[in-house]
Amino acid sequence: MTTVVKEQKQETDVFEMIHLLAQNGQAALEGLSKKSQAEIDHIVHEMSMAAVDQHMALARHACEETGRGVYEDKAIKNLYASEYIWNSIKDDQTVGIIDQDDQRGLTYVAEPVGIICGVTPTTNPTSTTIFKAIIAIKTG
Repeated sequence: MTTVVKEQKQETDVFEMIHLLAQNGQAALEGLSKKSQAEIDHIVHEMSMAAVDQHMALARHACEETGRGVYEDKAIKNLYASEYIWNSIKDDQTVGIIDQDDQRGLTYVAEPVGIICGVTPTTNPTSTTIFKAIIAIKTG
């Protein structure tokens, strides 16, 4: 006697998924827009340190999941995308008034541009995601 098991596929409505992601992004944007430079810097520092803490595990998962790349190379890229980038941008003013040109009477104000979408390649999924997330949040 044989038993036939019918596999049910769950259909995903891509447009519904994108709409939900955009709504969540808008809610996050509204919350972040109320943060000070010090608060944004604290969040980004914690993101960076979390990535540093997990850089090896993330590299291993990326290699296992994609079947691409060299584990050690991915670990180095994860460190670069987190620790090196943090040290490179940590003192950048990215919230509120960032500069004034008294001679021209101009005040430069930084503010978020809105929700962004980032493509993540299978060749460097973790380092790319770490970098894009840190840079996006740093802008407030």
